[in-house]
Amino acid sequence: MSRYVPAFVMAIGLTLGAACARSSHMPEEAPQRTVLKVENQGFPDMNVFVLPEGSSRLRLGTVTGNTNGYFTLPDHLIRGTRELRFQALPIATQRGPISQSIIVTPGDTVILVIPPGV
Repeated sequence: MSRYVPAFVMAIGLTLGAACARSSHMPEEAPQRTVLKVENQGFPDMNVFVLPEGSSRLRLGTVTGNTNGYFTLPDHLIRGTRELRFQALPIATQRGPISQSIIVTPGDTVILVIPPGV
């Protein structure tokens, strides 16, 4: 019986060693969320779009009148530092003003204010 004890102890040691090796693996760094905060100070509900350079606009969602909305910008739009423009249009409207270019870096919170009367 004493012969089996060292083999059993060695098997436990190998199992613990393997478990320690797995647990010491560092998890990948989570991507930083980049957020757009929209302050809709007007009455109309607004559709919000991001306009990346060199591609068509992408709808982020809707912000109802007199409320704030938060949108996480897609990671593929924020690779390094990017210049983005934003557009907020009353629902069922196809054209409207576009923001100035804003430099956005991963992890930023960008604030877009829609004043009353837009």
